[in-house]
Amino acid sequence: MVGTENIMVKKQEMVMEDAQKYLPVLRVTLGWMYFSAFLRRTVNVPDKLNPHSSAYVGGKLLTFIPHAWQPIVGQLEWLVSHPSILYPFLLLFTAVEAIFGLLMMLGFMTRLSGLVIAILAWSIGAAGGWLGPTCVDEWQIAAVEGAAGLMFMLTGSRWLSIDQYLARKWPRGLRILNLYIPLW
Repeated sequence: MVGTENIMVKKQEMVMEDAQKYLPVLRVTLGWMYFSAFLRRTVNVPDKLNPHSSAYVGGKLLTFIPHAWQPIVGQLEWLVSHPSILYPFLLLFTAVEAIFGLLMMLGFMTRLSGLVIAILAWSIGAAGGWLGPTCVDEWQIAAVEGAAGLMFMLTGSRWLSIDQYLARKWPRGLRILNLYIPLW
C-alpha cells in the first residue's frame, strides 16, 4: 500500500510540474499589465501624474465615487479632497505597480508579488464599482487579475523564473529567525 501511495504522490508531482510549464505566459502577461501602467503614466503620458494637467489620474478617482462600493466611497472622497496626500498616494500606487509588475514578469518573489497584485486588482474593482466609469473594465481587471495574482500567491512560479533558481538553492524558502517563508 505504501508503494502505491508513493506512486500517486509522484504522479501528482509530475502533473504539477507539467502545469507549471505553462504558467510563465500568464505570469509575464500579468506582470506586464501592472508594469505597463507605470510606463503609461511616466513615459507615454507623463501628464497623468501632473496635478495641473487635465490628464491627471487623480481626476479619474472622481469618476469612481458614484459607482464605488459604499465602504470605499468615504475613503475616495477624503483622498480627492486632500490633494497634498492624493499626489504622493498616486506616486506610491504607480511605484508599487511598477515594482511588483516587474517582479512578477521576472518570476522573482512571485508569491509576494501575487499577493500585492491581487490586492491592487481588488482595490481597483472596489473603487470602480460594479458598473464603473469605463463600463465594467474595473471589474474585469479585479476578477481576472485578482484571481491570477491569488493563484501565483498560492502556487509560486518555478518555470523560467528567478524563483526556480532560488528554490533549488533554498528549497524551504527564506529563513527569518526560525521560520521559513516560501517566497518562491
